[in-house]
Amino acid sequence: MLAQSWLYGRRMTSPHDAVVERHLKLPDQFNPHSSVAVLNQLAERIVFTDDVPSLLYDMHDNRQLTYEGMLTSVKLPFDCFWLEYRSVLGIGDVYEAKRAEYGALVMRMPNDRVRMYIVIGTDFVDLGTISSLAYVVEFEHWPPVMVPMLSKSLSSKALQFYINYAHNRSDIEARDEDATNIIGGIVTELIFGIFLVTQPKVYNDEKIEWHPKKQGARAKHGKPPLLEYRRIRLRITKPVKRYSGQPTARTRGVQCIDNEADTESSDAINHRRYHKVMGHFRHYLRHDPAYTVWIEPHYRGDPALGITFTERDVTK
Repeated sequence: MLAQSWLYGRRMTSPHDAVVERHLKLPDQFNPHSSVAVLNQLAERIVFTDDVPSLLYDMHDNRQLTYEGMLTSVKLPFDCFWLEYRSVLGIGDVYEAKRAEYGALVMRMPNDRVRMYIVIGTDFVDLGTISSLAYVVEFEHWPPVMVPMLSKSLSSKALQFYINYAHNRSDIEARDEDATNIIGGIVTELIFGIFLVTQPKVYNDEKIEWHPKKQGARAKHGKPPLLEYRRIRLRITKPVKRYSGQPTARTRGVQCIDNEADTESSDAINHRRYHKVMGHFRHYLRHDPAYTVWIEPHYRGDPALGITFTERDVTK
């Protein structure tokens, strides 16, 4: 996972590292009475297990979406979250690299602007993963806007955003084509990832908990305790959401929630720890006429049972 590699592995430094670390690093010990304002500063994590760029370009080539339609309709699932994906595109000339990883801390700012802190990690055959914060970009409007380009084609438009920081700012300011295409492509792919997770999906909900002996062994060696959290495995395209009743080996610290009720049921909501719900579109297909509404991100569950952090793995 790129987030963990950047936090605890080998990385190149940037002036914005402290900001990303403050929002991305979960506390070793957490106060269950923390306010919503404090919780909102901790980034929810969304991890794509599929190659996002390949999926984006396939859907565009198959006319399943348009770039402008996707870019100008996307909504934020949270006000503070981390999204990452892996790709083999663009590293064909780097024979030492196995794959590249891209991630971003996405935050809605007090002035309602949206800022992305973009991290790139390269997995080398001999060196392992080396990561760095490569760009900080900011959107004045969200959803983003497209602006006309000065080109031969009168219909050409470009995504509008501001570059607050770039590791190769001199190349971008010199309008180097490769440099501008790379940052534009990464930002587009990240927005596509945001667009995907808000669409209808099904998921398996797993509770991650650790054996007391394992926690005791870590304490004995002076290591912080492992956090209990929920892992949600999202699968895009189906608008039905149910718990999975399939058991998972406890030795791996994973226990599926054994409940076949819909996740919107009062039982599912009331018997779960306090947690953040991702903003998403809800389709009412059986209604005549069918319609869609946007559900804003919000909190639910019972604070008396504690607080649950969530990792979301996304696949096709």
